[in-house]
Amino acid sequence: MTLLAPDGALLRGWSRWWFWAWTSCCWLLLSLPVITAPAATLWLVAQQRRQARGEAALGPGETLRFLARRLLPALRLAGCHLGIACLVLVGLLGPSPGGPYGWLVLTTSVVAGVTWALVAPWSVVMFERTGRAVAALRMAYVLALSRIELALTATVAMLAATVAGPFLATQVPYAGPLLAIALPAATASFVIMLGDRAAAVRDVVTAGRIGSGSVPSG
Repeated sequence: MTLLAPDGALLRGWSRWWFWAWTSCCWLLLSLPVITAPAATLWLVAQQRRQARGEAALGPGETLRFLARRLLPALRLAGCHLGIACLVLVGLLGPSPGGPYGWLVLTTSVVAGVTWALVAPWSVVMFERTGRAVAALRMAYVLALSRIELALTATVAMLAATVAGPFLATQVPYAGPLLAIALPAATASFVIMLGDRAAAVRDVVTAGRIGSGSVPSG
């Protein structure tokens, strides 16, 4: 009886899956024009945040207004990521100057690529706090350096979801497509949780330093 109670594990799981499934499907539809994909991703993050806070989900009208407000800022954030990715790929796959300079370019590109991979998932999450692309990237970079294990977990989760989605949809009968439908939103929720945990720990540490007087005031 407990399992089937209104607040039981079965109904809670069904409610969570349904929310993930419909927000994932809406995210895919909103991303179809391609140019709206960055703003749609911000919308997906915002919906998961509202659900976690117990707030009502954004309706159709609110969604359109959200996308209109976030379209240009989200494109700036996506442009930053695209530029960084292009620079890393050019350094890794482009012509090498050879000699020690070649090794320097290769090493720098690898370090930049790894850093970008750790920062990228949280930059979208941090955009909600800042509303600005550069500030979101800076905050995500600081959090990734301070809690590298959580940043690595978020990056691995994103990569695993990218690989697992097509596999579940095509290779796993019955349950596979159901899991694949909810995977984007579920992954977003997980990455948000990791980012919030890292931010909370850093805020606590910073507050402790200020309270103890170890951080001098201007």
